[in-house]
Amino acid sequence: MISRNSLGNIYPIKKLGDVADFLDSRRKPVKECDRIIGPYPYYGANGLQGWINDFLFDENLILLAEDGGHFDNPDRGVAYKISGKTWVNNHAHVIKPKEGVDLDYLCRVLENYDLTPWITGTTRGKLTKGGASEILIPLPPIAEQRRIASILDQADELRQKRQQAIEKLDQLLQATFIDMFGDPVSNPKGWEVKKLSELSTKIHSGNTPKGGSENYVDQGIIFLRSQNVWKNKVILDDVAYIDAETHSKMMKSSVKHEDLLMTKTGRINTENSSLGRAAIYLGEDDSANINGHVYLIRIKDGFNKYFILRILTLPDYYEYIRSVCVGGIDKRQLNKEHIENFPIIQPPMELQNKFSNIVQVIESQKPKLLEQLDLAENLFKTLQQKAFNGTL
Repeated sequence: MISRNSLGNIYPIKKLGDVADFLDSRRKPVKECDRIIGPYPYYGANGLQGWINDFLFDENLILLAEDGGHFDNPDRGVAYKISGKTWVNNHAHVIKPKEGVDLDYLCRVLENYDLTPWITGTTRGKLTKGGASEILIPLPPIAEQRRIASILDQADELRQKRQQAIEKLDQLLQATFIDMFGDPVSNPKGWEVKKLSELSTKIHSGNTPKGGSENYVDQGIIFLRSQNVWKNKVILDDVAYIDAETHSKMMKSSVKHEDLLMTKTGRINTENSSLGRAAIYLGEDDSANINGHVYLIRIKDGFNKYFILRILTLPDYYEYIRSVCVGGIDKRQLNKEHIENFPIIQPPMELQNKFSNIVQVIESQKPKLLEQLDLAENLFKTLQQKAFNGTL
């Protein structure tokens, strides 16, 4: 992440409105239900949103989130490049660099920029065209812009390779599961099927304490929200806490060691949809609680919870989850009845355990790869800071 305070004084500082044109007037939103699927990518604030049968742009451009972007966590990206025939909705500014400004360089400046000084709105942050035009851009000579962009491209390629290696392990697990058990929804191998409720002693969603976030404390009982539950992992980077008294009033949603957690609501047309993500909590009994956007699923003794988790996180099973949830075209919700009725294949326990052992072997490879990814991430961020304060 970079900010206007980290730019330094080596390079001239320009406003974005002076170094780029905004093509926002050519944008056009189309509801998902009205889109005719076609060969052209349909983009929004955070990247690809789908496909459409026509295009509005046909050139290399930069998209900068207008609303709905990751303004509170710019390291996830607030700007990205597009090329060729594309369609853009009204949630992203369309930016074309002026002469003397390298597109790759400008995108590198903007992609992880802390835009807080230019964001308006309280409940939903918005970067207006006027605000975006005021963003400060360090502007070295064009040759230096290209040199910086090339260095950052190489560093980015390194971290992407590390990420891809981790993703290949997940793909290997998915392929192994399908080879051993087949599709868990269509069940071509004819395994016995049980409802998730038959395998569980408890399926329960949490609550938001009275007063909401005002009840959060600096230290205390972990309070898990949807942003903490991802596919096969619980992330505590952005965790809230509640005090023991509040926790004691919410014991029905107190989490036990190895409880399954699943997110209840979310948008379904995004790459990292928050709907139906599942993970296992590995903390101590009663060391955490959950809010109203998360379910806990407590599996009965005698059933392999890690095998069940892998079923719930398979891509094909996620399509099934999408099909049974309720809500609008964009945002959906899983009700308790949906989860209770999830069909879970039950092959012989020896096969389930064999697969779980394979999972453990493959997962044991991840820590080293994650360490390498962390080093690559830190290298990129260091180079990024040096690039835009003039010390690279």
